[in-house]
Formats: sequence, structure tokens, C-alpha cells
Amino acid sequence: MIVVKHQYFSRRDRQSRAGGKTPAAAKVVAVGRALAHIKYIQHRPGEDRGDGGRELFSDLEDNLDGKKVRKAVREQEDSKVVAHKLTLAPEINPEDKKAFTREIMHRLGSEKGLDLEWMATAHNNTNHHHIHVVVLGKDKNGKNVRFDKDDYNRIKEYGDRYLERHHPYELEKSRQERERKERERMEARQKERETARAERIREGLELPWLHKKIVREQLEPFEQWKKQQEEKERAADGEKGKEGEKEPEKPYFQDTIEAAGKEWSRENTLKELRELNEYLWDHSDERIDIKEYKKLVRWMKDKERLAEKDKQTEKPGKDGPAKEESSVQGVQKPGRDKDSFDWKGDKYSKNDSYERLSGLAKELRENKKERLPVDEYQRLRGWIEYRDRERFSGVMEKELQQQIKQDGKRGADQIEHGYRWVDPLQQQVMGNPVIGVFMAGANIANTVVSWIDMRDNRDRLKEAGDELESAKLDKHQDYVKRDKPEDREVIDKLDRAIEENKEARRERAEEKKRKEQEQERKHDSFRYDPWGQY
Repeated sequence: MIVVKHQYFSRRDRQSRAGGKTPAAAKVVAVGRALAHIKYIQHRPGEDRGDGGRELFSDLEDNLDGKKVRKAVREQEDSKVVAHKLTLAPEINPEDKKAFTREIMHRLGSEKGLDLEWMATAHNNTNHHHIHVVVLGKDKNGKNVRFDKDDYNRIKEYGDRYLERHHPYELEKSRQERERKERERMEARQKERETARAERIREGLELPWLHKKIVREQLEPFEQWKKQQEEKERAADGEKGKEGEKEPEKPYFQDTIEAAGKEWSRENTLKELRELNEYLWDHSDERIDIKEYKKLVRWMKDKERLAEKDKQTEKPGKDGPAKEESSVQGVQKPGRDKDSFDWKGDKYSKNDSYERLSGLAKELRENKKERLPVDEYQRLRGWIEYRDRERFSGVMEKELQQQIKQDGKRGADQIEHGYRWVDPLQQQVMGNPVIGVFMAGANIANTVVSWIDMRDNRDRLKEAGDELESAKLDKHQDYVKRDKPEDREVIDKLDRAIEENKEARRERAEEKKRKEQEQERKHDSFRYDPWGQY
């Protein structure tokens, strides 16, 4: 495995434009930056630097003269790009870095149809050994040189082939070490999640018996989810065959998605897109929007179709015609059963148990060399989700019925033997510190509420009058500042409302006084007797 980094120096890049106000000045800045980079990689401090700096080498020469290199860079003033800088960081340290670099650059130039002119030096002063390569903006024949993502993939492939030939044992050992570190990282992450969950349980922020899939079943019951899936399938089938409804696809350099901290497009290889797909399935907290995920699946299907087409067009060998089936095949062939597929001689279908399907998914995650086609893998994931939801369907009702039966038996024993039985689940819930604080707060609130006089003794007419007076005062200030007719109209309406409020308060006071006088007459024994006679 090789890490490749690429940048270039030209008058159009941001740093050169910032240093030069005109195109000519920016070009001078770009040349200066390229020369500074060559000086840096040759004379950077470190134990591997000799008295005259590190050795520069090219495709044909060792110990290149620095003056010759600087002259070649200055002669690139008329090219669009002065120079490209590549950093090659192989996973293992090649014994002959010059041969390693020369093979990669030779094969890259042959693939691109260019006679590249480059110089390089190796850095061994850090734990991560690497090689700096400077490629001139024009090749030896005067053709412009540019690099893209396909070139990065080619460099990685050529480097891997070289290491497989010359360092097979070290490469395999490094691969095992990388997988071991990845397993340790995943185990540490899982342990961290379990520790965080235990901490939440200890602090009362989470109940240990409350499984997230039980909550999922309560929020979206299985039967409801199943009905929605069937409706989606019918809608998808109805949309098949319709033309002209899909939005036109953007060019590859604009049609991208953001996932796993990187930017992806159809320019990525099928292997990279599959690895991204597996990563998203394994890390549910980093899943992307459904529209972007469908775009990712479409890219994988397109690449699988191309791979299948290339496989079918291969010429037959000595053992007969080429096989029609391919390990990268992703197209649903006519007559293939959509409810099942074969894998390593075993048949898997949507009627299999959750344990069998999830076991296959785990095997596919651990085995990076052999993968299912994307269509079959997506069906497998759908079957697993269906079985997972099905097995948690009605789990709360089942547990409740089981608990009722157990409580009934314990209640009978309690009556027979005369002891008090405490439900362990209830005891666990009540022992939760958060619930305990909540219950204590509820008791305090109940006590405080009991002290409150619930009778309505508010004078609502008086409160309304005060609000009208306040609104009139505010509006009057606006009228003084702006002197607008509409403010005057609002003030007049407020005056009428205030007068009506005062009139209502007077009527209420008179009614109250009349009722008090009526009560006094009823209780005056000299004016009114119990027989209703005066």
C-alpha cells in the first residue's frame, strides 16, 4: 500500500497569484517556489543529510548536479505548470528506493504516452520513510504534463507490484500488521462505547434493560414498517420504465458526495467505492443521505457492468470459453431468483434466519478479498434488517404477558405465605438516581401545589384596563414622534375600549353591591322570617 500526495507550481495556483500581481510576476513566483522546494527536499535537516545535501537522482543519472536541476526548472517558464511535486510513501521501506521510483515513473510515463523528465530524493530521517519526486511541467519532447486521480491509482498499483516481486514477505507481514491495528482500533472503539454506556447507566442517564431495538420497535412497529417497505417497492416498480424523469447527471468533477471525511466521485475505483459502502454499513453513525447513497450504489453498478462487459469480451483460453459469471458481476441476469443467491456453494434466501444471514454479513466484512456483487449485498442487508425487526416485533407485549404471569404466581405465594414481594424491575427503575430525583421533585411539587389557593381571585377587568392604559401610553409616544394619522386612529380606539372597560367595572361593582344588600336582607331577622313573611 502506497500513500501518494500531489501538488503543482504554476502561475495560476493561489500562492503564486498572491505573490505576483501580474501573470508574468506570478510565473516568476511559481518558478521561485519550485526552486525553493527542490532546495528544501535536498537540504532539509536530518541525520540522512550529507555534507552536500541529499542525493538527487533521475531516470538515468545518480548524483545530479544542483545547478543542472535549477536550470531545467527555470526553462519551464513558458509551460502552463512549472513543476509537479509528488510524495511516495510506501508501506514498507524498499531496499532500493531508486529502482522503486524509476520503475513507477517509467511505467507511469509509458501509460500516459509521455517521456517524463523528473528528479527525486529519498528521506529517511523520519519514522515514515518517503520519496520526493519533482516532475517538470513539460516532458522531454515538449508535451504538457498533468496528473489526475487515475494516475494516483496507477502509481499505487505499480508500487504494489514492485513490492510484491522484491519484498513479498515484508509486504504480507505489513498487511497483517495493518489488519491487526485496524482490529485493535475497532475493538478499542467498541470498548470505549461500552464504557461510555456503562457510565451512563451508572449515572442514571440510561437504563441497562432498555435495548435500542426495543425502542425502535415502539417508535415504528414492525407491521407498520413492513407496510411502508411494500409501498416503497410498489412505487419503485411503478417508476421503472419511465423515461425523462431523472435529472441529468453532472460532470464527474462536479458530481461528488461527502462521506467518511472525504470527497468521492465516479472517478474512484470500484474497490474504493465498495470499501466506502462497507464502511458506511459498519458505521451507522456516519451514514449519508439516502439520495447520496443511491448515487454511490449507481456508480458501483455502472462499474460492475463495465467489468462484466470486459470479462465477457475476453477471448477464450486453452480451457474453453470465458465464464459468463464474474466475481465482480452486479447485474441481475434474466432468470436469476431475486429472493436468493449462491455463495461458496451455499444458497441464501430471504427466508433464512437472522443468525445465518448476519453470520454471512460478518464473514464478508472480515474477508476483504472476496466480495458479493452490490445488488446481492444490498439484498442481504435488506433481509437482515427485515429479520432483525421481525424478531423484535411485539417484544414489549410478550415480556409484559410473561411478567403478568410471573407476578400472578408471586402474588398468590404472597397471599398464601403472608410476605411482601417486590418486583425486581420496579426496584431497579426506582433505584435509578435520575428517577429518584424526579420522584423527590414530584413530591415537593405536589406539596407546594397543595398550598396554593386555587380560587380565582384575580380582577381580570382591572388587569385588562391597565393593559389598555399601557398600550395607549406607548402608542401616544409613537404619535408624538412620528405624527401619523394611523397612530391617532389607534389611540381613539384605545380610548373607546378604556371607556367600555370602566363601564363594565362600574356595572360589576353595582351588581356586587346589590347582591351584598340582598344577602343582608335575608339574614335580618327583623325584616325577614323563615316563613317568608315580613
